[in-house]
Amino acid sequence: MMAKARKNAASALSPPTSTPDNSNMNIGEYDELDGNAKRARGQFKWRIPRFTKAVNRILCILTSTAFSTIAMVLLLARFCIANTGLQSTSSKISMGYLFVAKPLLSTLNVICNNEEGTMTRIIAFSFLSSIICTQFPKWLSALVGNCALFAFGLASRQVVSQQSHSTPIHSQLQHAANRDSNMFQRTWSRLGLKERAAIGGLAVAVSMLTENFIIWVVSATYQPGIDGTPEPLQDNGRIVLEKLVMQTFNVSAPYMASRILQKLRDGLNVQWALVSSLGAAFVCLELQLGKTSQRTLAGLALHALTTLASARLIRTISFSLTVLPSQVPNCYARHFPPPPKEWKEWIMVGLLPSSRGGCNDLILSGHATITSTLGCAFTSAAGNTSFSIAVWTLIALDYSIEAYQGLHYSVDMWLGCIVTCLLWHLTKPLEVGGEQEQNIQNADAKKERTARAPALNTTIISMYALPAVVAFVALTFVPEAYTNYFLLSYSLFAGIMFARSGFTNYLQHVLMCELCFGLGAYL
Repeated sequence: MMAKARKNAASALSPPTSTPDNSNMNIGEYDELDGNAKRARGQFKWRIPRFTKAVNRILCILTSTAFSTIAMVLLLARFCIANTGLQSTSSKISMGYLFVAKPLLSTLNVICNNEEGTMTRIIAFSFLSSIICTQFPKWLSALVGNCALFAFGLASRQVVSQQSHSTPIHSQLQHAANRDSNMFQRTWSRLGLKERAAIGGLAVAVSMLTENFIIWVVSATYQPGIDGTPEPLQDNGRIVLEKLVMQTFNVSAPYMASRILQKLRDGLNVQWALVSSLGAAFVCLELQLGKTSQRTLAGLALHALTTLASARLIRTISFSLTVLPSQVPNCYARHFPPPPKEWKEWIMVGLLPSSRGGCNDLILSGHATITSTLGCAFTSAAGNTSFSIAVWTLIALDYSIEAYQGLHYSVDMWLGCIVTCLLWHLTKPLEVGGEQEQNIQNADAKKERTARAPALNTTIISMYALPAVVAFVALTFVPEAYTNYFLLSYSLFAGIMFARSGFTNYLQHVLMCELCFGLGAYL
């Protein structure tokens, strides 16, 4: 008993031993791990700018004037080399660098340059990524594009109503315009910028459908083309291109390099890169990504649509006035049926889309008018000289391959590009003047801008998904014979919406889907 008592007293007098607190230990460990993770993330973020800066320096060297000079020297050296194999190699290296590698590297350089604006880098990234995505199946590219349209439609739902606001200054402008005796000017002055852009979209749809019918009429009334293959005109531009290609690829006949050039054209797919870049420019302007710009989606769209509609009208009148013989053997038999005797059959055949081109609709090139309009639109929004040169170099390469293949005379491509670019500068006041009026209208609408867009629900999501889904199905699964009927349906639906409710954000979404579908069908 005495021993037990002494033991208890000793244990009572001894200092208490602390047991390890697992919770505290865990907290310390977590703090240390969290600190390590933060330091790792900081180092990673610090390394990204260094990496992009290093890549940017390398790209600046690869796209410098010195490299371009070396390529030009290689191109000229082929005239001093007797060996045909060395001539072909030097031509491939120099022309491959000047017309393919340098434009792509210049675009990548713009993307990696942190000093460039956000809008410029987004547009350049869209251009380059579209060329990369071309290597994937068509349905996948169409799916990605229409998903982007759907997301953009939801993201760009307006904070305020898109109906025109009546302000005192705008009323004075309308009163001044009403004094003009021209009824068209009075009606045009009452419309907002977005309403004008919607009318421009409908004008393009009407011009495309009218042109499609006239293509059939001109081809079906050109008897030499129906009877066989008329002798084509001498194309000096094509002759020069054929000799250059034969020497570059070391072949004895032009047709032997045709497949190689077609693979190059399909691999680049410049036309879809242009469409993608224009869509990126629309997104940046509508959502005001990057540096605030005075330009708007509606203004750029109005400018581009007016240019395109005017170019297509000039093209339709041009090939209707003077019929040029096609360079393609048996072109009429490949594209059209024998001319029917009944006028109803004439109309039905004329409504079929000529997405693969006609036979005598040569001057101006329709392909050149569309791609030149797209190029003018998004390069003006990007505002980077290096990127613009890269884009137009690839466009020129695309035109050269088309002229080399004999799908168009070289003068068709030349005039199509030049006339469209001149029209772009001629119609610039429509965008500038419309944006000035829009700024005046928005000056007194700041209070209304505080209103929030309605919350997303199943109905809104379904409404915005429907036009994108229809465009995807029409692009991917619907036969070409029914393409124009979808375009007509989109145009009628948009016209009814515009007449009933004016220009709304949903109407803008429908028109964007129609533009994507129409360009996809005719490009």
